[in-house]
Amino acid sequence: MEILTLPIFAKVTPAFINLLPKLQQNAQLTADDEFLIQLNSIWSKDAGKTGYTNQPRYYKFDQRVSFDTTAEPIVLKPESLTTIVEHRAQEIVNKNNDIKLFWSGGIDSTLTVASILSIARTDQIELYHTCESIKENPYFYDYIQKFNVRTTMWSDRWDTKFKSDDSIVTGTSADEITGSLDRSFYDEHSAGLNQPWQVFFKTKGYNDSFITRCEQLFSESQSPIETMFDARWWFYFYIRHTNYARRDWDYNLENDFSNNVVQFFNCNTFDSWAILNKEQLIHNEYRTYKQPFKEVIYKYWDNKEFLHNKEKVNSLLSTHWILKKLARFDQQYLFVYKKDNEYRTFSPSQYPFVSLQDTLNSLKGI
Repeated sequence: MEILTLPIFAKVTPAFINLLPKLQQNAQLTADDEFLIQLNSIWSKDAGKTGYTNQPRYYKFDQRVSFDTTAEPIVLKPESLTTIVEHRAQEIVNKNNDIKLFWSGGIDSTLTVASILSIARTDQIELYHTCESIKENPYFYDYIQKFNVRTTMWSDRWDTKFKSDDSIVTGTSADEITGSLDRSFYDEHSAGLNQPWQVFFKTKGYNDSFITRCEQLFSESQSPIETMFDARWWFYFYIRHTNYARRDWDYNLENDFSNNVVQFFNCNTFDSWAILNKEQLIHNEYRTYKQPFKEVIYKYWDNKEFLHNKEKVNSLLSTHWILKKLARFDQQYLFVYKKDNEYRTFSPSQYPFVSLQDTLNSLKGI
């Protein structure tokens, strides 16, 4: 059997892991992959030695680098969050494209929508939501109506094809720059969020060599990694971020992702703010998680209940419609990889019924 050189993977799925032994008898995940699977399992009950990590060998954004080196660091600018939000919204509106705003009802997308509504033309915006968006944040939905913008229930229009000059705006990446702290993890570990991360890792059964490897990586962060929350923030910011950022490709299968999809929080100015202000992301109660975001929302929308009590909840319903759209347009992919400084998708012609020879032939053509 010929030796197969696997491409550089930006996404490793369970299907791919199961496929590896069929591709090549001795094929297996790299030591870096295994390390990140272990690191991922610290934060997720769903990942373990036999599980997978959504972000195996990428740092943030698109820099494909050896895992033991970091990409060029961004230049940190100490700007206020309000200023960053205002500039980002203005940047999007100034493109003069039709804006398709995706609103889940959560904190991140509410900040995105509030800032853009404050300056955009009414005829420039169409807001996409689901029934869960209204259920999660009904009073903000009432607020949206005051702007007389078009609103569309995406569950009724999930197979809509967007135009090539639409700007599809999402709140993606806010979780990843803020540590993606879900309620279940907080309830289980809140007492230890500010303890040294090494102590927490040892309680999870990780040995000194694993901790030393983490110390080497954490030392390259532009913000000190000292507590358990710091370590979680580091993992989502540097490792998981790119995978989640790529999810929005699936909103826009018919056009070019880089020209159409605009992820509000996925830019260097928000990265810089998160690096410099991660200690502000949560205080002594879960309802204070992302409090800086809620304070900026309050400047647009005067709702004290939201300001003081709104909590992060998982907004997963959109994923259901994305999967339906993928199936509808027959554009499923096995994984995404990077070549010649651009992303490409790879899907054997018989996917998901993949034969060994078909896969080998497909890889040869890359």
